[in-house]
Amino acid sequence: MKIFIKSYRIVMFLLYYILKMLQANLSIAFDILSPKMNTSPGFIEVLLRVSSKRDILLFTNLLSMTPGTLSVDINSDQNTLLVHCLYNEDREAVVNEIEQMQDKILKLTV
Repeated sequence: MKIFIKSYRIVMFLLYYILKMLQANLSIAFDILSPKMNTSPGFIEVLLRVSSKRDILLFTNLLSMTPGTLSVDINSDQNTLLVHCLYNEDREAVVNEIEQMQDKILKLTV
């Protein structure tokens, strides 16, 4: 039964990530094609809830592959991630989206 639950979570995560990638790509494409850039770049510090090196690697790579975000640095205690965002107007919304991705990764690795 565990294999079915794990498989379901993997499929749901892939669908979630593909949707996020599509949204981010469309947003970037719209900004590139519009006469005025609507970006508000900035840095955000995010608390890491993923703890193993494998989970941190997965999270930071997936976050960096999403257009508009880039994992910049992890502090020496490996509990805070510095993220550069192109759309940083609503910090709380950006942090919530990043936290949502962490939640999904935590469900995968349990």
